[in-house]
Amino acid sequence: MLGRMATIKEISRKAGVSPTTVANVLYGRTAKVSAETREKVQAIIEEEKYAPNMGAMMLLKNNSKIIGVIMFTEPRKNETVLEDPFSSAILGAMEREIRESGYYMMLYTTSDEAEVVRLSKAWKMDGLILVWVPGKICRVINSSIDVPCVYIDCFFEDDEHPYHNIGLEDRKGGYEVTKYLLSMGHRNMLFLPCNPIFPGGDTERFAGCQDAFAEQGLVLADDANRPLPYDRKKRQKIYLEIAGKNNRYTALAFSSDFYASEALTFLQEQGIRVPEDISITGFDDNIFSRLVQPRLTTVHQDSSKKGTLAIQMLVKLIHGVQVEEVRVKLPIRLEIRNSVQKLN
Repeated sequence: MLGRMATIKEISRKAGVSPTTVANVLYGRTAKVSAETREKVQAIIEEEKYAPNMGAMMLLKNNSKIIGVIMFTEPRKNETVLEDPFSSAILGAMEREIRESGYYMMLYTTSDEAEVVRLSKAWKMDGLILVWVPGKICRVINSSIDVPCVYIDCFFEDDEHPYHNIGLEDRKGGYEVTKYLLSMGHRNMLFLPCNPIFPGGDTERFAGCQDAFAEQGLVLADDANRPLPYDRKKRQKIYLEIAGKNNRYTALAFSSDFYASEALTFLQEQGIRVPEDISITGFDDNIFSRLVQPRLTTVHQDSSKKGTLAIQMLVKLIHGVQVEEVRVKLPIRLEIRNSVQKLN
């Protein structure tokens, strides 16, 4: 059982100083306290495991030590962003880096830019990480808040503003997986993106798919791109429609391992064999890609590194340090496994 936490008065008596001096140390007013006294009080605070009131700290210091992480997606009734190992890996890496940098993380999902602005101001956030924000909304957010921002996987329509973004070689990823499918004899493929309200990265990946076709003197039509809905039952209907007996596709290229694994498992339950009846590829190379049978051929990305680099960049901006790299693109590589059948 946890014991009672010491009060400021008790800490002051133990240190032999006034409660005001203890408060000055707690809330960063160190100019009013000698170095010797500050070290003495800080040692007792740590010994007593005293936790100051965050509300009071926000009022007195005009900041919160909070870094907001906004996942720009439609809130879902029956699913959360944490179900996808890709999102979990990014968030886990960010939480660790935020904690080690002396800050606290606040996570929120929304598709309303006005809500992002309200949250930032209401909580006096020191900085913001914004994930999957549509390009047209980036300018609105940046012009409405006055704290440092770093974006993850965002695509910008405003090239004049130096948006800080950690992204990926998305187009190359789409190209590499499609080049492989073509080498295995697949000409009739369908690309299945996973974010209907923010197509940014998926648009680049599909462009890469079209690049691979064009390189072979072929054309991948625009209608070979079918966004998946958030509702699982609706997705399952689509899986049956595109992989059933009368389908015209030999390969399904998913923009996420989460949905590729979901489709693979569901289709197998319906008696449709992978890859004998239809081939499936993913994107991300998360744990799901290695747990399903057959294991997924997929595009690898270091999602944890995305989160770590984003926080490191943001902390530098918070501290007024100039950041050289404004837009970072992490590399990809193709992981060939067992979910693609070679056609004769």
